Amino acid sequence: MEHHILKARYGICDDNLSSLSQDAKDYALMKGVSQRTLDLPKDCRVPLSFCLLPSFFSEVYFNKVYRLQTYINSILLKVSFSKEILMECLSNTIEADEFTHNIFKIYEAVENKEQTVMGIIRSDYLLHADSDEKVTGIKQVENNTISASFGGLAPTIKELHEFILERLGQKGFDHKLPLNESCKDIAKGIVSAWDHYECQNAIVLFVVEDETLNISDQRGLEYAILDIENKIEVMRCTFKELRKAACLKENKLYVKDKEVAVVYYRTGYVPDQYEAEDWEIRLLMEQSHAIKCPSAGLHLAGTKKVQAYLTRPGVLEKYVESNIADEIREVFANQYSLEMGSDGDEAIKMAIENPEKFVLKPEREGGGNNLYGTEIKEFLENIKSSEERNAYILMERINPPSIPNCIIQRNQPPEITNVIAELGIFGVVLGNKKNTYVNEFAGHLLRSKKADSDECGIAAGFGALDSPYLD
Repeated sequence: MEHHILKARYGICDDNLSSLSQDAKDYALMKGVSQRTLDLPKDCRVPLSFCLLPSFFSEVYFNKVYRLQTYINSILLKVSFSKEILMECLSNTIEADEFTHNIFKIYEAVENKEQTVMGIIRSDYLLHADSDEKVTGIKQVENNTISASFGGLAPTIKELHEFILERLGQKGFDHKLPLNESCKDIAKGIVSAWDHYECQNAIVLFVVEDETLNISDQRGLEYAILDIENKIEVMRCTFKELRKAACLKENKLYVKDKEVAVVYYRTGYVPDQYEAEDWEIRLLMEQSHAIKCPSAGLHLAGTKKVQAYLTRPGVLEKYVESNIADEIREVFANQYSLEMGSDGDEAIKMAIENPEKFVLKPEREGGGNNLYGTEIKEFLENIKSSEERNAYILMERINPPSIPNCIIQRNQPPEITNVIAELGIFGVVLGNKKNTYVNEFAGHLLRSKKADSDECGIAAGFGALDSPYLD
């Protein structure tokens, strides 16, 4: 069926699919839609997985969540400075999950210091459809507050899709592919933080993995910073390098004898990205005057438990006007705590009896961590009497519509299939406990996966870069 739809709509058939996909791969490589891979030398790049065509997406709901992003930025910034709220949300998780416990300890160590922090936030959404695949709404999947990726490449995917549509002789599609300046907008946010620090000789520090595979996305942001302000030096360091190179002098952070204005984390969001000594380095950076992106508090504000807290009646009204609170609440999926007690017991019973209706989420980023279907039933039956359950959230499963497209992957023939598209809206926010200096939306990202796949993380190998065709 997908083949017939793409042939009727675009003229794609077996005769031209191979050459189109090769043209698209070449375009991707020439424009930097690429990554390193562990099986090739470090200087080699391969295409990232991407969709050959833009995927249809509701214009109404696209505009709706775009409009809400600055409010979400503001809410998460305020939550990040509230120990009372973070403790209420995470007290049991801290006991059950060492990773969250370590971040919270760092948060507590600096909670009384006045600090300005920066967030590069990506809020992810899925369209929700009825049994006939008629779209009835849009629901938030999660908020990413640390190392939200692919803002550096999302605009190039739009350009790739324009190139392919033109090759196919399509006309009048320009207004259907929304403007996307995520790379420039995120870079502007980082430059704003550098400006706010008020030291012309200070650098921007990217804290990166020991082996960075998603290098083109990161470099794209780095070069966009330099395009805006060429006086800025961007330095890339791993935690291991920072153990020797970082120090505090009068509460200022220095790395390799250079003062740091902004610390931007592209690693540090999952436990295996830390060795024991790295926690000391993260604490040292948190104690400095440098602007952290994110701070430990903003990192914690992106947790699933905080997301669940915001769904409670009356909570959003503490931060925004009631009409905006109603709009945000409309995009929330139902969420349930599994913490010890009668409410948690009832949620576990509900999930075991109807596992297909839910997603089980731990406090982890990066894709590949959630549980679905029978996995939920088996897992919860094993941990229902254990404190381990405190580290999880049960979320109502969203039912997104499927869309015919063609996934292009390295060393694979093009695969025409139904996909599900997940929309990410980027935002940048800069502020402290009393003031917000910058609060903007910053472009978007579309990632798609096969309709029969549960995860959408591209770096984790589940999804493909995409762009929206507004319908």
